[in-house]
Amino acid sequence: MTRRRAGLLLTAAALLALCGCGGGRPGTAGNASTAAAALTAAPRPSGTAAGAAGGTARTGCAGAPASPAAAGSAPAGVQFVSRSAGWAVLGQDAILATADGGQRWVTQYRTTARAGLSSVDFVDPAHGWVVGTSAVLATADGGRHWQALPEPCPRIRALHFLTPAVGFAVAGGSQPGPPVTGGVLLVTSDGGRTWRQQAAPPDVQSVCFTSPGRGWLGANGSIYGTRDGGQTWALAVRGPAGGPAQATVQCAGGGAAWAEVIGPGAAMSQEPHVGYHTSGSAWAPIFAEQYFPHPGVTVSAQAPGSYAGPFSAVSPAQAVFIDACTACGAGTAPMDLAADGGAVLQPRGNVGGITLAAAAAFVTPGTGWVVGTQTTLHPSGAATAVIRIMHTGDGGRTWQAQYTAGS
Repeated sequence: MTRRRAGLLLTAAALLALCGCGGGRPGTAGNASTAAAALTAAPRPSGTAAGAAGGTARTGCAGAPASPAAAGSAPAGVQFVSRSAGWAVLGQDAILATADGGQRWVTQYRTTARAGLSSVDFVDPAHGWVVGTSAVLATADGGRHWQALPEPCPRIRALHFLTPAVGFAVAGGSQPGPPVTGGVLLVTSDGGRTWRQQAAPPDVQSVCFTSPGRGWLGANGSIYGTRDGGQTWALAVRGPAGGPAQATVQCAGGGAAWAEVIGPGAAMSQEPHVGYHTSGSAWAPIFAEQYFPHPGVTVSAQAPGSYAGPFSAVSPAQAVFIDACTACGAGTAPMDLAADGGAVLQPRGNVGGITLAAAAAFVTPGTGWVVGTQTTLHPSGAATAVIRIMHTGDGGRTWQAQYTAGS
C-alpha cells in the first residue's frame, strides 16, 4: 500500500518497524469490526497501470470510474469492534455509524451520489477507511471528520490495514467491489496517502494479515500464504480449472483464516463454491456446493445454499457463512455457523428481512449484523427492492431490521 520512498519495497514487518507500530489484527480487505467514536448528524495489468512491483502507484486514472451497481446488487460493507459500535456502507453515498448496537444508525458522512461506497475497514475506534467506486476516505477521529485520499491507478476496490499507517489494498478491475480478474496488490506506510505495488500472483482478489509477517491472499481462485510480510507468496490451495474463479480470505488471528473459493460458472440455479479453514498451516475444505464436482476436493458437507454469499470470521475456531437461494421465490439467505474450525456446521435458517445478503459482521457466534436487499415480487410482474441492515442477538433465531434505505 503506501510507500514513503519511491524505489524501496518493504514488507509489512519492515513497514511496521519504520512506523514504530506494533502488532496486527485479524480481518480482511472487506468486512470487519469497529467502534463509532463520534456520531454526527485476467492477466495482470501492465506495469504502467500501477507501476512495476516496488514502484509508486500512479494517481488519476484515465476514463470514467466504474458506475455504482444497481440497487439490489450493490456491494456493501459493515464492521463492528464490539456489540455496540460499528459502521456500514450500502453501496450508495453515505457512511452510517452506530454507538448502540444499531438501535440508532446515523449518517456520519455523505458524499456524491456516484460514490458507490462499498467497503469499510477500521483498525481501532479512531482510524478507519471507506472505499467507493471513485473515492477512498479516511478518518483519524472515529468519523468526526472524513478526508478524501489521493486515488491511485488502478483504483482501490478493498482495503485491509494492520495499523493506522500500514495497510494493503486490492486494486484494479472495472466494477465495484474486489475484481475477479486484473487485480493487483498495493501497500502503504502512511495511512493511504501514497501507495506502492507489491509483488503478488496475478489477478489478486482479496488479502488479509494476522500479524506483520503472516498473511493470506486470494488470487485467480487460488489461496496463497506469506510469512515475510508479502515479500514472497506460496501456493496453499490451488483453485479450480476451467475459467475465472474467485477466492476470498478472512483472517481470524494466530495465523488462522477462513476462505471461500467460488466458481467457475453456474448452472441449474447452482454455483460451485467451497468453504475452507486453516489453523495457520494446511487448509482443509469444510463444505461444498454438491451439485458440481470439485476435482481434488473431498468434502461431504453441503454448503449453506446454492449460491455463495458473504461470510464473517468470528474467531480462529468459528465463522458465519451466508449463502443465497436465488430460485426460492424472490430469494432467501440461508446461514450456517461453522464451529470447531469447520468440523461442525450448524444450519441457522434464513436471515430474516432480506432476500440476498451482501455483507456480514459477527462479533460472537450469536451477535451479528447482515447488510442485504429485500426484493418484493408484485402480481403485476414488477419488483421493488430495499437495502436493509439486519441484526441478530441469538445466533440467527430471530432478526430485527435496524435500518432501511430505498423503496
